[in-house]
Parts: sequence; C-alpha cells; structure tokens
Amino acid sequence: MPEVYTELTAPTAVSHSLTIHFTSATAENLIVARTSLLQIFCTTTHETELPSSNGTSSSDPANKEKEGGIDRRALDADEEGTFAADIVLQRSQVQTVTKLVLVAEYNLCGSVTGMQRIKLLVSKSGGEALLLSFKDAKLSLLEWDPSTNAVTTISLHYYEREEFWPSVVPEGLSTTLVADPGSRCAALNFAGDMIAILPFRQREDEDLSLGNVDGAGHDLHMAEGEDDDWDPSAPEKKPEDELDSEMAGTTDKTKEDVMAAKLVAADRPYHPSFVLPVSRLDDAISHVISLTFLHEYRGPTFGILYSPRRTWAGLLAAEGRKDTISYIVITLDLEQRASTPILSVSGLPYDIFKVVALAPPIGGSLLIGGNEIIHLDQAGKTTGVAVNPYTKRSTTFAGLADQSDLCLELEGSSVVELEGENGDILLITKKGEAVIIEFKTDGRNVSGVKINRLANHPTSLVGGRVSTLVALGSRRLFVGCTEGDARLLKWKRKGEKKKPGESLKEEVAENEDEEDVYKMLEDMDDDLYGGGDSSYKKTERKDGGVKPMGEYIFSTHDRLLNLGPFRDIVLGRPTFTPDSVSRQVGVTPELELVTTAGPINTPEDAGVSVLRKSIAPTVVGKLDFPTCQALWTVRARSGKTAVNSALAGLTSGEEDQGGAEEEFDGFLFVSKSEESQVFRVGDTFEEVRGTDFESEGETLEVGVVGGGMRVVQVVSEQVRVYDCDLQLAQIIPMFNEDTGEEGPNVVRARVYDPYVLLVRIDGSVVIYRVHKGNLELVEEERGDRLKSSKYSSGCIYAAKKGELHPAAAVSEENEEKRKAQEEEEGETEYVLFLITFEGCLQVYSLANLAEPIFVSEGFSSLPPLLRADDTIEPTSHSHREKNVKENIVEILVTDLGDQVAKEPFMIVRSARDDLTFYKPFICPGTSESKPTLRFAKSPNPHLALPINPMKPSSSKTIFRPLVSIQNLAGYRCVFLPGADPSFVLKTSKSIPHVHRLAGNAVRSLAAFHSSGADRGFVYVDNSGIVRVSLMPTEFNFDGSWGARKVAVGDVVQALSYFPPMGVYVVSTTQLVPFDLAEDDGSVAKDETTLQPEVESGAIKILSPLNWSVVDQFKFAHNEIALVVKTIEMEISEHTKERKQLVAVGTGIFKGEDHSARGGIYVFEIIEVVPEPGKPETNCKLKLVCREEVKGTVSAICGVNGYLLAAQGQKIMVRGLKEDQSLLPVAFMDMSMYVTVAKNLDGMILFGDFMKSIWFTGFSEEPYKMTLFGKDTQTLEVVAADFLPDGNKLYFVVADADSNIHVLQYDPEHPKSLAGQRLIRRADFFAGHEVKTLTMLPRSRPIASEPDPDVMDTVTDTPEEFLVLAGTLTGSLAMITTLPETSYRRLNIVQGQIVSGEEHTAGLNPRGYRAVVSSGAAGVGGDLLRGVLDGALVCRWIGFGEGRKSEIASKAGNDIQGIREDLKGLEGALLYL
Repeated sequence: MPEVYTELTAPTAVSHSLTIHFTSATAENLIVARTSLLQIFCTTTHETELPSSNGTSSSDPANKEKEGGIDRRALDADEEGTFAADIVLQRSQVQTVTKLVLVAEYNLCGSVTGMQRIKLLVSKSGGEALLLSFKDAKLSLLEWDPSTNAVTTISLHYYEREEFWPSVVPEGLSTTLVADPGSRCAALNFAGDMIAILPFRQREDEDLSLGNVDGAGHDLHMAEGEDDDWDPSAPEKKPEDELDSEMAGTTDKTKEDVMAAKLVAADRPYHPSFVLPVSRLDDAISHVISLTFLHEYRGPTFGILYSPRRTWAGLLAAEGRKDTISYIVITLDLEQRASTPILSVSGLPYDIFKVVALAPPIGGSLLIGGNEIIHLDQAGKTTGVAVNPYTKRSTTFAGLADQSDLCLELEGSSVVELEGENGDILLITKKGEAVIIEFKTDGRNVSGVKINRLANHPTSLVGGRVSTLVALGSRRLFVGCTEGDARLLKWKRKGEKKKPGESLKEEVAENEDEEDVYKMLEDMDDDLYGGGDSSYKKTERKDGGVKPMGEYIFSTHDRLLNLGPFRDIVLGRPTFTPDSVSRQVGVTPELELVTTAGPINTPEDAGVSVLRKSIAPTVVGKLDFPTCQALWTVRARSGKTAVNSALAGLTSGEEDQGGAEEEFDGFLFVSKSEESQVFRVGDTFEEVRGTDFESEGETLEVGVVGGGMRVVQVVSEQVRVYDCDLQLAQIIPMFNEDTGEEGPNVVRARVYDPYVLLVRIDGSVVIYRVHKGNLELVEEERGDRLKSSKYSSGCIYAAKKGELHPAAAVSEENEEKRKAQEEEEGETEYVLFLITFEGCLQVYSLANLAEPIFVSEGFSSLPPLLRADDTIEPTSHSHREKNVKENIVEILVTDLGDQVAKEPFMIVRSARDDLTFYKPFICPGTSESKPTLRFAKSPNPHLALPINPMKPSSSKTIFRPLVSIQNLAGYRCVFLPGADPSFVLKTSKSIPHVHRLAGNAVRSLAAFHSSGADRGFVYVDNSGIVRVSLMPTEFNFDGSWGARKVAVGDVVQALSYFPPMGVYVVSTTQLVPFDLAEDDGSVAKDETTLQPEVESGAIKILSPLNWSVVDQFKFAHNEIALVVKTIEMEISEHTKERKQLVAVGTGIFKGEDHSARGGIYVFEIIEVVPEPGKPETNCKLKLVCREEVKGTVSAICGVNGYLLAAQGQKIMVRGLKEDQSLLPVAFMDMSMYVTVAKNLDGMILFGDFMKSIWFTGFSEEPYKMTLFGKDTQTLEVVAADFLPDGNKLYFVVADADSNIHVLQYDPEHPKSLAGQRLIRRADFFAGHEVKTLTMLPRSRPIASEPDPDVMDTVTDTPEEFLVLAGTLTGSLAMITTLPETSYRRLNIVQGQIVSGEEHTAGLNPRGYRAVVSSGAAGVGGDLLRGVLDGALVCRWIGFGEGRKSEIASKAGNDIQGIREDLKGLEGALLYL
C-alpha cells in the first residue's frame, strides 16, 4: 500500500533568530526559526517570586529545575544561582523578569539557513521586512499585514539554475545570507563561491525617477548619509511619514509623481538581483569561508574571508601551509554593478573561520579562529590574542597577546556585542562556556584585546553549541542552541545599584556602603567625560584595596524548551507511587515515549524527555456516583467577607489577589436526571440540608454573580438565586412576553459575573444583570433585532476597552447608559456573542444592545478570515462559501494562556465536536475606513475521535457545553466534554492546542480548588466515577504533545526500557582527560596544558517514580556504551526458559594509533530491599557476562532467544550457556559498518553506513543466517525498520541526507531476481535529520457510528503498524500505510492544496519533499510513487467549508469522506 508521512510534533531546536521591528514600527519582535518552523515573538515583563538562597522548598521552581521539571511560569534556576552566588542573605522578593510571548507561527516548506532585517521604504505594518534564505538557494521577502494579522510574501528569489552551480562543487554546501546595515542590499553566498546580490530601493532612487525634483542631488547625498548612520536600535519615523514630509511644499504634479513613486516602491521594493562569482569582485578571491557587510562605510561594503591555498593540521609543518587565510574589504557600486577593493590582509592563521562586523565605538572586523581572536580596524591594523597553547604551533602571525592559559577552544563559537558596554563582546564556545572580549582603546584606535572569564559562570552558561546569538536591547540576549534549550538572558554589572526611576522590587545584589556607590558613580562620570579607562573600571575600597568593578552577571529569564535531539526512543509504561496506583486506574495512557535529550559535549540541559499525547491527571480522590450527570463548583462569599476583601485591596494593593487565591470552593452542585443536589466541599463531600435549595429539576448551569455573594442556579423552567448560605433570594420564572403564559424553557445558559445569559427553546435570548445595590438580577433591555432573531448559542466576554470594539459613535439615548456602565465597569467592556439558527454571528456591546458591532452572515462557513458583512465585497467565491455551512452548536469567547500572557479566542464547536479557533484583532483604519473588528483562524489539525461513545443515561440527551476554567494549575483553558474529552491549552509560547484527557468519555467537568487539590478539577466520566484531579504540572504544553525534560547529570547516548521492573536503563557519558595507555599498562605523560578529552561511559538505572538514578555500572575511562537493548534470552538449554536481560554493546577507543575494540555486556536487573523512604531503590544491576571483541559493537538485537551483535564488519549470533558465558552459533560478513540491526519474527534487517540495507533470516536447526535480499544502491543508512502491511513487507530507511526511502521485499516481482534485489517503492525528503526509526502497533480505526454487525469482522482484521521517526531537531513523525482508495483521494486533496493555496514564503511543498540525489526510477525502471505529506493534507481541515467541499468533490467524495480518511492519521497513536 502507499504511504503517508505525518509530522506529529514541531521541531524544538532553534537554528536562527533575529530581532526586528516587524509587526509595527515600534514593536520589538524576536523571529525564531526552528529549521522549518518560523515563530514570531514579542517580549513582556512578568513578576515572579525570586526564592531565597537558603532552604528552598520542594515546590520551588529551582528545585523543579534540578529534578528535571521545567517550570515555565517562574524564574529559571539559573537566575537563583547567579544571584545566590553573590548574596549571603537574601529575602524572598518579587523579581521582574522578561518573558517571550508568541505572536504567530508558520510551518515552512523549506529549511531556513539565514534571516536578515530589511528596512523598506513602504511596508503595510510600518515596520521592517524579513528576508529569509533557504537550503536550495532561495530568498523570500516577508512583511506583516495588519489587515489579516499574518505575514505576507512580497517576493521570492531563487538561484537553482544549473549555470549557477559549477559541476565540480559538491552537493550539500551551506548558504550564507548577509545584509547591509543600511538595508541597501543583501547578499547570498551559495554553491561555494557564487554570490547573489539583491539591491533594495532607496529614497534617492525614487528622487532620481522623478527627474531630480527639488534638489534631488542634495537629497541623494543626505539619503546616503542617513543610511550610513542608521542605528537599528534607534526609534525611527514610519516610511509613510517620511514620504509625506517629502511632499510638503511641492506642486500638484510633483505630488502625483511622488505618489506614483511610492506605489512603485510598495509594489516592488527591490531592484533586479544579479549573480556573479566572487572572483569577479577580486581575482584573488577563492574558497570563501565567511563574509559580512561592514559598518561605517558610505556604500555597501563586504568583508570577505577566504583561503586561496588549502591546508589542514597535517600540513602545518610544510612551508607556506600555516597562515593561508586572507581577508579583503570590497565596496560595491550597485548601479554600475562594480566593486572596488579597499584593503587586503594576508597571512592570517589557517583556523580562522568567521568574520564579524563590529559597530561603533569599536568598529572594524573581528576575525575568530580556533585558537585566536584578531581585530582588524578600517586602516588594516591587526590586534589579537592567543587563547590556548596550540596557537604557537599553528601560526606565526605576529602581534598576538598571550592568554594561552585560558585554554579555550573557539571552534563553533558565537559572539554578540553587549550594548552600552563600550564595545564589550560576549563569546560562547561550543561547550556553552562564556567569556567577555574587552578592547583597550586609545581614542578610536584599538590597542589591545583582552579576554576575561565569567567568574559567576565557571561552567556552561547554555547547553551545548550555540546556533544563534542576538541582542534584544535593554541588556537582554537570546541564545539559541541546536541541542540545548534556547534561553533569554539578562545581564547586569556587579556592584550596580538600581536607578532612581526603576522599580524597587529588585534589590541590590552586592552589599556595599554608600561611599562605595558614590565612588563608583564618580568613576562612571570620569569614563563619560574621558577621565578614565573605559575597559577597566576600578574603585578604591575603604580598606585601601583595589577591586575591579563591572563584573558581568548573567541570569536566565525564559527558556524555549528543546526536547531533542532524539538519538534513541523507547516506549515505557507510566509509573506511579504504590499508594496512588489504584487511583490512577483508567485515567493513564497505556504507554509513554521516553527519548534522549540534550547536547553530547556538556551535561548542561542533558537528560531524557518524556512525551505523552494525552493528559494523565493526577487523581487525588475518587468515588462512585452513577446518577451524576453534571457538576459545578461554587466559591461563594458573604457580604462581610467581600467588604473586608475590598478594604484589604484598597490598603494592600496586590495583596488582595494573593488573599483571593486562598479562597477555596465551598459547594459542589450535582445534577441528576430529574433532580439536583448540593454538597459542601471539605475533607469529604457532605450533602447540604436545611437550606432553601430546591432539588427539583435538572440543573443546566450554576455560577456566581455579585462578586461571589449570589449563587445562580438555572433550570429549564426558572432561574433561582441564592445567597452565600444557599438561602433563596430571588426566583425568575420563564414566561412568554407576548402571551404572558409560562415558557418557553431554557436550553442554554451562561453565567458571567455580573451577567446571566439565557437561550430558550424558541431561540429567544434573555440577559440579566445583577443590581449593584440589592444584588438582584434585572433584565436588560433588548433591541428590536435581538427580539426578532432566533439564536442557538451565545456567550459573554469581558474585554478591555477597545480590544474588541473600536471607538464608535453611539446614539444619544444610549450615551447616558454607556457612561453609567463605564463608571461601574472601569476599563472592562462586556461583549455579547450570539449565533442564529441560520449560522449568523452577531456581536453586541452590552452597553448598547440596540445595534450589533459586528455581523457575519457567512460565519457558519468558517472562513479563514472572518470579517463583518459590510466590509466584504460580494463575489462568486463568497457566495459559494455561504452555501456550504458547518453545523455549529456552540461558541465560546474566553481568554487562553498562562500566568505570563493571556489572549482572547473564539472557540467554535461543531456537531461532531470539532473545534475551530478564531483570534480577534482590530484591523487598523485608513483614510477611507475606520478600524474594524476581524477574526483570524488559528491552525488546529485536531479532529474529534469518539474513542468511548457516550452511554445515554436516560431517554433525553442533555447538551454539555464547553467549560471555561479561570485557573487550572496556572492555565486559563477550556474543556470539551463528551466522547472525546479534551483540554484546550495555550501557553505564552504556543498557539492553542487540543490535548486529550486520558480515560473514558466525560459527562461533565468543573474547576476545583481546595486545600487538598490546589487549582485542580473534578469530573465525572461515562461510568459514573467522580474524580478530583490535578494537572501534571511537571509537564510542559508548549507543543502539541505534553512533554517533560528530566536532567540526568550526564550526557545520555542510548536508553532502553526494562518491563519486569518498570525502569529505564540509560547509557551516559562524560568527558575525562585522555590518557595514552600503552599495551604494557604504562601511561605516556604529556605536559600540554590543554589536554584532549575522551568520553567515559556508564550504565545507569533510571526510576520513573522520581526520575532519579538508582544504580550504575561504570566502564573503563575510554569505553562507552553505544547501544543498549532489552532482549529476551534463553537462559537454559534444557528447559528452554527465557528471561528478559539488558544487553549492552560498547566501544573501546584508545586513540588513532590503536584499532577500536568493543565489548558485549549482559546485565540482569534484580530486585532488592529498598532503602527506607525510597521505594524506587528496589533494583540493582547484576553483571551476567562480558566478552571483549574486535571492532566496536554498533548494533544489538534479540532473535529467537539469542543475542545478535554487530561487531566491526561481522555479525555474530550468540547464545547464553548454563555457565553464564556467550557461545557463538552463527555469523555473517557485512560490508563496512553496521548501523542498524532489527528483528521481526526471525527476519533481520541490517543497515550499513555506506551499502544500504540487507534482509536476512536466522534459523536454529542448523544454526545459520541466510541472505534473502539487499539493496544494491549506495545509501548511507542512519536508521531503518520494518513496516509490515498485511501480507506485504516494506522497509523504511533514513539516510544521512535527511531522506527517507521505502523499499519492499517482493520475490514475485519479475525484476527482483527472486527477491535478491529489494524493490524501491518511494522516497521523500523529511526536512530533518532522522536519527531513529521504531516500528509501533497502530491503533484500531474508529468509525463515527460503530455498527454492531461489523464489530466481529473488525476483530479479525490483521494488526496494522506504523514507523515512528525521531529527529535531531526534536520533532516526531510517523510513516503509515494507506488503503489505495484513501491514498488516491488524499493525493488529489494534496494536489489541490499545492496548486491552489498560498504557501508561506512562496515555497513549493512538492519540491520540498522531492529527493534530488536519487533517480526517478527504482530497480528495473519502476517509477517511484509519491509519499503523501500528512501535515500538508491536514491543512484541508482549516479551510472554509466551501473550499473544503470544493476540494472534496474534486477528489470524488464529500467533506465527511475526507474527514474519515484523515481520522485514520489522527487516531494512529491513541495509546500514548
């Protein structure tokens, strides 16, 4: 069958970042690229408690970080560590930290290789444009469109033609994008030594096009000067304002010309690009290493680092092979397309790999090498410093200061200038170590370079190699890593005091007296007016000593969690403490994914990641309540408590919020089929008796109004209002206004303090508002439109002033009412959302119910951009959209987010329980129109799956609405009850995601806050079991799956799950000094200061109870475990008994002069008596046997009770003898280096690093291995696994170029030579480097309406499988098979999306997935079949109903049919 590749989770490794004014001229945005995911962030400040350095509790965020849980809502552990290093006694205080908030994110059909900011003359948002480069030599220019609240593509430039790619240039060369600081042009270096120049229109270009009107020559000179002096961090005027100022004082004809030039600049803000080899710039340039644009030049000026003569470390002893690098500065003339060299420097050290342009006051260029740093000013003067002892051996370059005692390794390091620090530069090495580069200056001349280590950060500042490092302003940095977490850092100087205007909540980190402070300020004044040295600030202490000032202290304010790299993936069962196992039955997923995480060269951020597709709540208590149909919790307050709370709020400010948080829920309302009950919440639930509460009738809604002093109970016939003691205060019966008779009954209700919204069975709505004086509900006056329309659902939302309702004029009769409500409500504006039976959305301001502020007749078609009807021009397309409607049953507008940031969203619920998210925004007005309210659809590929259909408890079906939860473990979220219970969660760094609640269908859920369940929830499932639960706070929900990152303390290479004991066995490594041990045992001494390091390995038992290390086995200092597997081995030749054991394959590395060896270890995990109070310490490692072999053991698997190991170029199958030794029984010779060995019922799949895959079999009588077939093409196999599909056998193979190939063993194929050649069926580009492939069972397909007659046949269907792919960028994907009919339908859907929809950055999805390196034909000329892109096909879910119907009809089906095809992808991993 054909295959589909579906990306399950987005990549988490950050590859590029950029600071830019993107969404507006004043917005400070951070653009982050995660390979193929583009995210736009803004920053906000968040107040959090900084824990004291002495005796933090287990609930502190710092302790959570040490245990591996990432607390996203609190200050990072690094913050505490850096402050605690300098403060002996520190009070618990409130700290203001900077947090990232996601604005938008986009999946790209390409891998980002660079990004630059471009200042255009005219942009839609008034901000800057974003220029992206991609792997295949493409450039995309993007800008923000406020009218759609999304990015738009201005242009796409591609340089893929064959004449641009010389035949001698190898494939896979990286591309480099650089931009001129004045936004005059950008340059793309690709194909080795090819450069594409993209000029941008400047203001002088428009003046020249007008014929030098009004002194264009002078304007040209001024424009050049302005561009040269442009400071990216300085506030600027909008381009529109600049052009408008140009038009002042000109004639009408000139104004028309200026406007025409403005339109030309907006339509095409660039000039035609041109491509040239670097040798055209200067004949001497070849083999470009790095290039950049320089500051302080009148025209665009390059700094190019190149190597005219190639060398390497082995040739350094040869003459002329040490200092082979040259550097040249070239200025460009864009009009003439000419270049002029300015200066050239040759004889630079061979290991220089990067040039960095420095802005004033230092200026010039910074050349970074592996062993030195060199500064080059504009006159060509060089000043440098040597950073390790190898500098003297590798170069004869003169003028390097000696700081070789630092022993730094600068390969792969990144730098950034620290603003306002006199040109100081932060450098972070590949191990995450940070140093400060300081410049000694004599005026504008640099006289020396000095490097200082950070005393407060002796170890790694970040996790692993830095991929991007940018400044955010206000002493903030963003650091992105490919293997570790991305961090938002903020620095300060040791000894600094807070400025008078800043908040006093941040206390001083250094304890100094006033005289020291004044002395420091005097020194700062000296520096300002030239009286002191800017690089070395010193102050005299009172004891006469001299103390250096200004030492840098970095603290982590926020993180972007990186779950990868996924070097190994296993599945295990969730584990709980013995006392909670019984409570967790039925609400826990069957399995969970555990993967490796973190860098390989530093323990910072290293550990394992735990991923779950569904949410497993922590159950605090449960009880059986079969008759319970719905429940609500109420937090009622007496009038006295409310007054005291108000007075406390007036006197203590923010303290009232903390006091309100401690108020627990008081009552639990329960609705049965024909009656209701109320219970008092305490240690137990006690039914309340002796009150005025009426139990008759089924309750529809319960809520509080009047600040919690009135409890509102809505039943179908009436509304009952109680006080805090459940004494009846008011009854509002339902009656017909026209006839005066009883009815109609209420079918929907929403209580939103101070309003109550009722929707009755006849479609009429009634709105009540609580009176501020007597706390009685008073009906609001409705307009004629509200009275005449019939509604099916509605809700009320409390918005900020102007958030949803732009300022507009109101009638005189409503002006007084509006002003009165404004005085009561303050800065809050209550907005009413209603849906008519026809599917029309109407939005009213409750201050004026006469006329709606927003009307959309075509709302039920769910368009991607929802606009008011009066702003839409009628077209045939919009008419078609309105004809196809979704059956909308409910809408809810509420805030979603966490404690850092919350945003309003409109959630639309269909009859199938599919959810659609709309984000409201205000479209700015123009000269011809006013600001309007619009809604942009947020992506949600989730489809509702009725896993456990609801059992009807009675003859009538009660609709259970969406539940908005104000505070669920810090989240503001929404819950969807029903057959597919789900939470809608959004964090400050994510879009809304739907997370399923593990377990059965849920009848009802409510928030629950008590002393035993802090910010939890209570719910009743379909079986009538009521559970009081908590959210798993240790899990992070920034992605589409819940994830937890656990720190192990060492680098994790591989891992395996051991089912008998329920623990994980992990292979860890740490770097230790390398000892050159000879065969006789003697160790050769080396006096070099910078010693080489080698990995030393160990095997550790990780208990999932608290993710602590229980036991470990250490290998020799030069031995590491390459592979760890749990296999079932035959332990007795007589009884044939089998036992699960842990097999470990190691590699022993003694240097280049010795051949690599390896070892095979077999461990048994035995049960022991645990330590008191530590139930997880109930197991130990027991070594069963060890055998040293020739060659490293690179792959291990079990086959029919035997151990198969790949050692070097040979495969050996061993059995375990009675004397606990290994006996070889079969072998097979392989080609070069085996990377994969997988077993499936005695059939074995091998993958070679160069020679593709082999398919073999193992038999016992006699013992032998038989080759069935192999692939004859050259393929660098990184991972592979089986993919059975009925009676067909496929193989999924991932190579080193991020390609995935599907091959088949088909002996009946006429061109397979009776199975000796494997048939290639498909290949495609994954976009990420796949490191592991794992075959997993596939969940059974779920039908929308299960037919009892078909249930027996479903159980007879063969088991289906899928292959789970783990990548180095932290993303998960799956490869599944599809039926032929489904494949053909979805293939047409994919084709329609590719050709008919707009793609971000103008990229081609079909070209992105194409494999360029392999041919178009497989064995025997069979055409390769295309693999579907599941993420691309799932975009169909987010289309409007008209577009979905159009595409489905072209595929020969309807919307429901395509939806059923996609449900198979959504429900493939329901057991996670």
